[in-house]
Amino acid sequence: MEAKILTVSVIVPVYYGQKYIPEIIDQVEACCKYPGAEYKIELLFINDAPDAPLFQNRESEWIDIIIVNTDRNIGIQGARIKGLKRCKGEYVLFLDQDDKIEPEYLYSQLQAIGENDAVVCSAVQGGEKFYLEHLISGSILSRDLALTGWNPILSPGQVLMKRESVSNTWKENILKHNGADDWFLWLCMLSEGASFALNEEVLFEHVLTGENTSDDVIAMLESEQEIMSLVQEKRLFSDRDFNLLMQGFFRLNMRRIKDLDSFRQKVSILDKWIKLKQNGIRYSDYLIGTGIRTVAIYGCGTLGEYLYADLKDDMDVRYYIDRNADKIRKEIPVYTPSDKLPKIDSVIITVVIDADKVAEMLERILCSRIFILQEWLFVDRKNKYLVPAAEQMQEVGKRNDLLGERG
Repeated sequence: MEAKILTVSVIVPVYYGQKYIPEIIDQVEACCKYPGAEYKIELLFINDAPDAPLFQNRESEWIDIIIVNTDRNIGIQGARIKGLKRCKGEYVLFLDQDDKIEPEYLYSQLQAIGENDAVVCSAVQGGEKFYLEHLISGSILSRDLALTGWNPILSPGQVLMKRESVSNTWKENILKHNGADDWFLWLCMLSEGASFALNEEVLFEHVLTGENTSDDVIAMLESEQEIMSLVQEKRLFSDRDFNLLMQGFFRLNMRRIKDLDSFRQKVSILDKWIKLKQNGIRYSDYLIGTGIRTVAIYGCGTLGEYLYADLKDDMDVRYYIDRNADKIRKEIPVYTPSDKLPKIDSVIITVVIDADKVAEMLERILCSRIFILQEWLFVDRKNKYLVPAAEQMQEVGKRNDLLGERG
């Protein structure tokens, strides 16, 4: 008896994105050519820009290509639903026009989905692996986790799902505000008892173009508020569970406020840093002048990367310290604070939130001089930079005197 040939529908909403179409076709064809692949693929482009119609000008011997032009703009969720109505596959994958998938994407996902309704692969964003905390073994998303208001799925392009498992509630309620329709889909599916498997292979890349709605905080907030109203109206969860979801939604937005404040501080720090360099003042000169030769950097974020680039040619930068070290790859070692840390002269803290608490923690585990990058960047009222301000130097001196006595 011959094995059943699986069928997969890849649905791609297109909005003035004709330039992405050849690459999407190449990627999906590569999935079909992957060794051991035994499935049939149809690729549907749903054009949501009525004034820029698409025409099928490329044939493929590997996949079926279908072009659907809308007669009015219906948004990304509407385009996905239109694709669902036209597709025939047992399995469905929603891709954005600028997404990237590996040749083994479908082979691996179909192997991993098992009896589950959907499977979620690991992803890359901004050139680095998008790592997730609080994962449940063998699963990536559960009802309990969803009720915390936290969505661990970066993009629907990570998710291969059974077409029959796509929620009718999601299909029947198109959001007026684009941005979070994928979160709405996961909530709808989980309210109906769907299960999500985890595939730890990195098979998907989320490309940041500056045009992603998910990066527009206001648009996302409007979309999520609409979802919360729909979840309550459709009674997807019990009153108790909805209250939990509301609390999680509140915590999510408090984190956003905190992140925005952190971003504001980082912009301010980078602005001051650039101006200092323009005035010939370099952090490495200051450190060397205080007798520092070997350093570690606390924090692998944007400021940590800039600091490493700024110091590496003049100083011996031995390693990074970051609580997510096991998920991060850099050209120098990355340790967690709980690891046995090699001896160095100084640690420079680049995080902007709770930097003082980090300094206290490092003082307990290292006999090294501790500096907070933000303290060094100081400007007086006349817009002349001081390196560093007297009161900040006194604080640093007191801290290091204590370390000297300890040593």
